[in-house]
This record gives sequence, C-alpha cells and structure tokens, in this order.
Amino acid sequence: MCSTCPRAATSLPLGASARYARGVPRLARTCVVVTALLAGCSPSAAPADPLPAADAGPDVGSLFDAALDSLDQACDSLPFEDRDGDGYTKHDGDCNDCDANINPGAYDVDANLRDEDCTGVADDAVHVCDQGLAVAAADAADGARALGLCQFVDEAATGTAKRWGVVSARYTLADGTDGMADLSHGVLDDFGPYVHVQEGSRLLALSTGPARRPSDSGYDDPSQSDMGTTGPAPAGFPLDAEGFCPGVHAAGGPANDAAALELRLRVPTNAHAVSFDFAFFTAEFPDYVCSAYDDSFVALLDSSAPNPRAKSGNVSFDDLGDPISVNNALLDVCKAGYAHGKSFVCLRGTAQLVGNGFGVDAPGATVGRAATGWLRTTAPVTPGEVATLRLAVWDAGDHLRTSTVIVDNLTWTADPASASSTAHIDNPK
Repeated sequence: MCSTCPRAATSLPLGASARYARGVPRLARTCVVVTALLAGCSPSAAPADPLPAADAGPDVGSLFDAALDSLDQACDSLPFEDRDGDGYTKHDGDCNDCDANINPGAYDVDANLRDEDCTGVADDAVHVCDQGLAVAAADAADGARALGLCQFVDEAATGTAKRWGVVSARYTLADGTDGMADLSHGVLDDFGPYVHVQEGSRLLALSTGPARRPSDSGYDDPSQSDMGTTGPAPAGFPLDAEGFCPGVHAAGGPANDAAALELRLRVPTNAHAVSFDFAFFTAEFPDYVCSAYDDSFVALLDSSAPNPRAKSGNVSFDDLGDPISVNNALLDVCKAGYAHGKSFVCLRGTAQLVGNGFGVDAPGATVGRAATGWLRTTAPVTPGEVATLRLAVWDAGDHLRTSTVIVDNLTWTADPASASSTAHIDNPK
C-alpha cells in the first residue's frame, strides 16, 4: 500500500503528527496515517510479509478515514476562530491554528525546517545584527542588538504585526530613572584577549566607571574612577550577602555611578524562559570582601510568571541566594588565596583579567582584581506577555573602585523553568 504513496508524502517524517500533515493533499496524508498504523510500512516499500486476512485486525481503511476526518476537523478553523487558543486566528496570520506554538508571535527555532512565526519561510529568524556597532553607540537599541536582540516591535500592534521582540530600550540609573553617564555603557568586540563575545560580534558593558578597555578612548583606572552620578537604589535594595558574608550589612543609601539597560520585551508565544550570559568584574577585590562596600549587579525581571527564588525581582544570584557582587561565591577568576577570612580557590585563574583593566597588566596596577567568568541566568516568563528586564550595576557606599558587568546572548527557550538559576558556563566561546 505505501509503495504507491504520492511523492508529497515521502517528504514527511515517518509517523508525522497532524501539524506536519496539514496542507498535504488528502491522498498523500492517507499514506502518512497508514504509515503510522502499520508496523514495518514505509513510504517507499510495502511490507515484505503482509498479514493474513484472518489476523488483519480492525479495518485499516476505517482507521485512516477516521484519523483523516479527525485531522480535518481539528485543524480547519474559521477565519476569526482561535482553535488552538494561542491568541491568533487565521485572520491574524496564524498559519496553523491547531498548534499553539505556531503563530506570528512565536520564536522561529533554528534548523528545524518549521515556520513557527508564520512568515512563509522556515528558519528565517535574524539573530545577528550587531556588526560594526561603535564602542560609544549612544542608542540603547544598539545595546539590545549587542545582546542578540534584532526584532523591534510596536506594543500596540495587532494581527500579523503582533510579534515578539524589543518594545523599548533605555539606558537608566539603577532605579530606572534617567541620568546615567554616557561613558558607563559600551558596545565592545571583546573584554580582553581571553573574554570573547558569546553571540554575534559585540557584547554590552555596563560599569560604575568607564565601560572601556585600556585601548579605548575614555578609559580610566578602575581603582579611582568616579562617574559623579547618584540616584536611588532599586526597590528592596541593598540586599545583604547573608550566605557568603553572614553578619555583614551592605551599605545603605543611594546607588552611586549606576549603569543600567532597561528592556521591555514581548515574549514569544512559544517561550517559557529567558536566558542571558554575563560576567562580573570588580576592583573591590580583595580589599573590600565582606565589607559594606558591596557593589552589586542585579537583573530585575518584571514578569507574571511565578519565580519563588527571585528576591525583590532579582533573578541573578549565587547558590547561596546572594546577589552578584564582591561578596559572592561565584567569584572564580582571581589569584587563589584568602581575603578577609574567605578562601578563594580561583579555579579559572587570572587570564580573563588581562586586557580589560582588572589585571596586573593594567597601567599602574599593582594587584589583580577578580571576576566571575561567564555565567548564565535562566528565569521563567509567561508566553506572549510584555516583560521588563533591567540589567543594573552600581557602587555602594562610595564612588570608588569600579565594577563592570558584560552581558551577551539573550535567548528564549521553550523548556519551562520553575524558578531562576545562575551557573557558570562550562565551555564559553
């Protein structure tokens, strides 16, 4: 039977599901269903030893007719009917109203030969758009592009135009207000010879000093830079590093020399989590370990998705629940030793401190600083919502000693995340 399948059916996977079979002529889909029902049958060859009539079981013709009728009923919807409940109808451009993961608002997954976002072309999403961006690029949209976000959308869009992407991008102080120093952000093609971009050709740097390398115009010594900006800390901050430095209280008061990128993002309708890569560098090490001068990096995510591990909206922290700072168990790029009673094993050595101002090679440096190495935070989001993510770093207690965070490779995943997590990337680029 299957040896006579039309050629259109042979391009479908064996046992293909209804969503693959849609749009294939009925005769071709007949073979798809029969292929799934008959063991040993393939589109190109009939079974070598057909079952005797007495052992044939249920009537195969009735089975595939019923299956095809079911497919037709399930997938055929009216122009304004949302059969799969994904918020899009055929009138809105939904090209498969029997699969909630396929609609104009979906993320087009690479290399799976499927057109999830209904553009008419499979695997056509643009992921790299940061080529040639200047170090001092002033537009926060270029900061988003450096992270790998290439799609910008109108929040009020409807129908086919209602797609996932960046609704808005702003450079701000830590609390989301205006006033960030221009030199506190930079779009870089590396952060020294041993710290590479993780996607595209640029990464974003946010810093309490100039977000520059020694080779860049505007660079200043991390031990003495002062950006001269002051503003409120984000709501709920500072947070003490209770796990790593019990009994030590972070300096209260304003957030000095703050730098933040705030993104409003429409989440793809087929995404359940967002992730991004980052590395934190600080000149507070080793002198101010477990002190009140606790410069911090936070990733404040405003999403409707439940996230029991988030603290004051922050989704980036170590296994002890402490925010990313000099008082943190994830500092692992450094010279091994003790600092204020804490042992630092520093398994990642000091190479990643070279060429960015945080190593002993920096002009005027007498001691190396510390960094985390590349980390990845993953946090839950709600499909289709507009979420806000603010990536912020600031100086606590004074205006001295620079801390810098570099961020790259913001991506989406269909795998649900029950809570946020942050861990070292085993083999970064």
